[in-house]
Amino acid sequence: MRNAECGMRNDNLKERTKKFAIEMIKFVKGLPKNHFAEFRTLHSALRTLSVGIASLMILALLGFTFPEPPQKDRLVWPLPPDEPRVAYVMSIETLKDVGVKKSIFRRIIEFVVGKEPEPRIQRPFGVLSDGNGSVYVTDTGLQTVHVFDLKNKKYRQVFKLENEPAPSRLLSPLGVALDDAGNLYVSDSILKKVFVFDKTGKHIHSIGGDGEFGRPTGLAIDTSRKKLYIADTENHKIWVYDINPPISPLEKGGKGGGGESLSKGGDLKNEGGTSDKKRLSSYGKRGKDNGEFNFPTHISTDSKGDLYVTDALNFRLQVFNPEGKFIASIGKMGNILGTFSKPKGIGLDMEGHIYVVDNLYDTVQIFNRSGELLLNFGTHGGGKEGLWMPNGMYVDKDNYIFIADTYNERVQVFKYLP
Repeated sequence: MRNAECGMRNDNLKERTKKFAIEMIKFVKGLPKNHFAEFRTLHSALRTLSVGIASLMILALLGFTFPEPPQKDRLVWPLPPDEPRVAYVMSIETLKDVGVKKSIFRRIIEFVVGKEPEPRIQRPFGVLSDGNGSVYVTDTGLQTVHVFDLKNKKYRQVFKLENEPAPSRLLSPLGVALDDAGNLYVSDSILKKVFVFDKTGKHIHSIGGDGEFGRPTGLAIDTSRKKLYIADTENHKIWVYDINPPISPLEKGGKGGGGESLSKGGDLKNEGGTSDKKRLSSYGKRGKDNGEFNFPTHISTDSKGDLYVTDALNFRLQVFNPEGKFIASIGKMGNILGTFSKPKGIGLDMEGHIYVVDNLYDTVQIFNRSGELLLNFGTHGGGKEGLWMPNGMYVDKDNYIFIADTYNERVQVFKYLP
């Protein structure tokens, strides 16, 4: 339905642009001959401008499209003669891969003082797309979050922390999530907190303290219910936080706006002693029964608000409803397709297919909600189809698939083809 609507809008824009061009031609042809040459240039400029505006409007309606390789170099799964379902799109390693170019000022500085090494991905763990051309990558090697803006061909890093002990920066960023306001949530397994940054990358809040988290790793946000989920690998549980209304910015001294500070247990507490109860609940304990975990790592939510948890050392995926009630378990330990050896990142496309990264066998398996294996793609090694000990993954609203290809020091981008 969405494709049909976009197609109708596209046709309308083309028709209006065509009519505008025809009217302009009639106008110019009706001018006296001595004015024709002067206005022919104007007509050409207006026609170019009109087509450009129409193209921008169409692009805005369809969303951002990642650059794809030529048809002759296209790599898909499964192989012909089967109908392709997943296609390789691109790899992101350095600034050049997203079209970032040095300014003239930067070139002059480098000519005078010498070149500095260009930023590049070292040890990617978590990855996220905002669906509009920006890709966020947590990097435990550089201790930062890379932000690759392919739409505007820009790059920045997020790592500075306000009102935190020295060195006042991220040390081991792992999980990453975005809320509706564009705030960025990053878990740090060494600092044992989740940090919140605004759109500009400024640190505005911290979640956790007083030993609340053992090792916070995976993050997921249910945007419709304004819930933040945190996988606590060391404590074998899932924490649930309320992020509605938005968490207050930090002030000097580590307090939130309105005189708030973190109380023991992680709730926000104002100076009068009233708890805002930002932490809603937690569930899980160490074990192998349904609803129990053995080192949970990565998590994701679907459109219904169900939570999917990679239960790493139980070699399975567990599914919970928005209230934390166990629904289903997918997978078991094994060394054949349909089983798991070291499950890691998890994602869901717009049709509800479940993607699970296997870190040991360097592949991604796709299941339906019933746990039936549909397809796998990726193989050990480099190149377009290669993966080497991948970790996090994310599937965005346009069915682009992002995989943190950790030991190949890059992010691999694929696309599900409905």
